[in-house]
Amino acid sequence: MSSPIAQLLTPRPGYRLTPWIIYVNAAVFAAFVLITQQILWFPPQALALYGGNFAPLTTDGQWWRLLSSVFMHGGLLHLVFNALVLANVGLLLEPLLGKAQLLVIYLLTGIAASLTSVVFSEGAVSVGASGAIFGLYGFFLALLFSNLFRPEVRQAFLRGTLVFIAINLVLGFTMSVIDNAAHIGGLLSGAVLGIIWIPFLRRRLRQRLREPDHTLE
Repeated sequence: MSSPIAQLLTPRPGYRLTPWIIYVNAAVFAAFVLITQQILWFPPQALALYGGNFAPLTTDGQWWRLLSSVFMHGGLLHLVFNALVLANVGLLLEPLLGKAQLLVIYLLTGIAASLTSVVFSEGAVSVGASGAIFGLYGFFLALLFSNLFRPEVRQAFLRGTLVFIAINLVLGFTMSVIDNAAHIGGLLSGAVLGIIWIPFLRRRLRQRLREPDHTLE
């Protein structure tokens, strides 16, 4: 029997994209280990040089940093925490959305989070998947306020999601190393996308199950 972590990292039907996003993040991390000869923490100068979201460079025409920074991390613990959280939210959303839609939402909210960081955290080098992860949680939160889920299931997920968001936002306001602007930008953009997506998801579920009033178990 494989360990819970191994299960989170193993692609399978309905859960293929999320592990591959984690693999890409891990590959970028490994490259930074080779470049910096560090593992627990990478120098901000190196992060800025190789694609971190640093407002003076990003707004000077290097807009690709809005996306490249989403796949970079500041150190080992940063990567591990984001990977575990991404795997958990991916388990919830990927079976519902499919690979293509999940990827679109991940990238759009990651870019939105980076843009928010440029505006409100212009003096910092911002990296990490957490803005996009907050985007996925914002998207999921919007779905939880719809009738896509049965009430008892919705309440259980809603409590856990709100607690996760609240704890991490509080930490972001109290720890200067956390880019809370990116978190909030990702969360809000994800919620907006979730609201837009709800009618499409409802229609697809009805077509799939041919039950006009069906809600998710």
